[in-house]
Amino acid sequence: MNKIKRLPDTEFEVMMCVWEHEPPCSTADIHKALEKTRSWNMSALQTMLNRLTEKGFLSTEKIGKNRCYTPLISKEEYLAAENRSFIERINGGSITRLVASLYDSRSIGEKDLAELMDYINKHTQNPKE
Repeated sequence: MNKIKRLPDTEFEVMMCVWEHEPPCSTADIHKALEKTRSWNMSALQTMLNRLTEKGFLSTEKIGKNRCYTPLISKEEYLAAENRSFIERINGGSITRLVASLYDSRSIGEKDLAELMDYINKHTQNPKE
């Protein structure tokens, strides 16, 4: 498996938009969706889409007059790679250290730990779910 490279925040924002749309999605569709949260320059967006294509995150094709994009890496694949990288980099690969750090800093509470325990119990009893 090829290592998935970490995306800068703006490229990640664009990919989140692409993942949320039925592929292939046009530059105009992406621009319209991104405009809901902040102003995007169309030229800058096109540069970002070109970079994501060069990095292997998107494929592109011309459909009529529109340039359209299809994700080559799923949202789940990317997030799994980011999570693995974060846990390795910050917590030496230890999930226990991550949870302890979150609990000690009051970022999560008893309710979160109970939900995590329920999740663990469910998935260790029925690992294929």
